[in-house]
Amino acid sequence: SIPAIDRDRERLAQIDGAMPRLDAIAAGCPFHPRCPQAFDRCTTQRPELLAASATRAACWLVPASPERGAAGVVA
Repeated sequence: SIPAIDRDRERLAQIDGAMPRLDAIAAGCPFHPRCPQAFDRCTTQRPELLAASATRAACWLVPASPERGAAGVVA
């Protein structure tokens, strides 16, 4: 996610582990190897960066638009 720097907000949750080298990023979502909520779609498709509440996020589980629906799944 990319937080807005001009707003007060709670601390963002971190994912355990370290980012992979730029030449070793996995297919699909680059966070899926260390994300506890990853599911099959995360391993093959990269989500777009979209508005999500007061910030932006690229995650299939973040509701961001009517097209993505309540669970971030394209209808």
